[in-house]
Amino acid sequence: MNRKISIITYGCQMNEDDSNLIMTFFKKMGFESTEATKEADIIIINTCTVRQHAEDKLISMIGTLNNWKTKGSEKKLYVIGCAAQRLGNSLKKKFPYIDRVIGVKNYSKIKDLFYKDISDIKFIENYDNMEQRVWDYYTITRGCNLRCSYCIVPEVRGKEKSVEFHKIIDDIRKKAKNGLREIILLGQTVNSYKDPVKNYDFTDLIKAISEIEEIKIIRFMSPHPSFFNKKFFDEYRRNLKISRWLHIPLQSGSDKMLKKMRRGYDLKRFEEIIDELRKIDKKTSITSDVIVGYSGEDEDDFNMTLDAVRRLRFSMVYCFKYSPRFKGIDPLTISYLELKKRHALILKEIKEIAKDIIKKKVGDLDDFLLYEKNYGRTNTGFNCCIINSEVQDNAKRNFKKDYDKNFFKVKIEKTEKNMLYGRVYE
Repeated sequence: MNRKISIITYGCQMNEDDSNLIMTFFKKMGFESTEATKEADIIIINTCTVRQHAEDKLISMIGTLNNWKTKGSEKKLYVIGCAAQRLGNSLKKKFPYIDRVIGVKNYSKIKDLFYKDISDIKFIENYDNMEQRVWDYYTITRGCNLRCSYCIVPEVRGKEKSVEFHKIIDDIRKKAKNGLREIILLGQTVNSYKDPVKNYDFTDLIKAISEIEEIKIIRFMSPHPSFFNKKFFDEYRRNLKISRWLHIPLQSGSDKMLKKMRRGYDLKRFEEIIDELRKIDKKTSITSDVIVGYSGEDEDDFNMTLDAVRRLRFSMVYCFKYSPRFKGIDPLTISYLELKKRHALILKEIKEIAKDIIKKKVGDLDDFLLYEKNYGRTNTGFNCCIINSEVQDNAKRNFKKDYDKNFFKVKIEKTEKNMLYGRVYE
């Protein structure tokens, strides 16, 4: 009977990618994945420290595992990731039944640490060919060289390090041979990528990936406004494999707040980037992040952000209520009641704009990649269901056999909430 592993992931897509890589490592050794923690022989908690709430959830989760751990001496509990990096041995002191606390700066040693703890390893040959998704993440940079005032990432993940150019291309090419059709490149500021060997930049990487015939869509997140340039815009104009969906964090529409946040751009520059992308392709869909109530934000600053959201018409915005990360540093300078009021006001505007944008998608023709059954995503980043019954039947038969039949054009016939419904266009 196979031993079982459960991985609980908090935080960003990079953490999801790390968890997927770790899960693959264990599956190669014969472990079976389970979501039922009580059945697991190993539990790994992959942690986030961007917000206090994420750490609070972690502490609560570890506390619930005491009984599980004491029921078997062979059971292993690992806490890894950003919060593990920040909290370190204090976690082990608080919860002595944790086997290892492994921070992100020690990820290069993580497999060796697992090997030390696991007996009776049995490797499954050719596992990589057995389980390949039609889409996948690939982390191209780790760490960050910027110093945004509200962000703890540089402290826990360290300075930016880019993965070697040819390793990325070789890895994606192998995945493509096994069925990968959409790649999502990840990095803290993904478009700041620089090859450590030959100095290739982000646009060079995008171009090289697009030359892999099987790859149909290239997405990336999250680009930073400071690293957009003419070279990228020229490639965006030429290269239709680059997704027409981009997630570009705004954070605030007030130049005063952007300066205080140390974002490195002003609203005028941000708007120029969005205008250029939409000028190149009017179908371009932009999503964003906004922080409401950051330390020092007054009513005028908030109204500037609200106006920017109205003008820029994002397809969707992750809108966060500011919460001071550390006591005494950038404190909340408005009442919590006012914070909730501003958050509700901008959220209402965001939802109305998104609703209007998705309603106007009816009649559009778009490239589409089928993920499973009749569900997938358009090149412009919208979730979409296919309503042709024959396509659904074909997908059930061929999804694991002929990946190229999962990429086609759809014509949008109706929308419902955040979902498009389209018919294959021939």
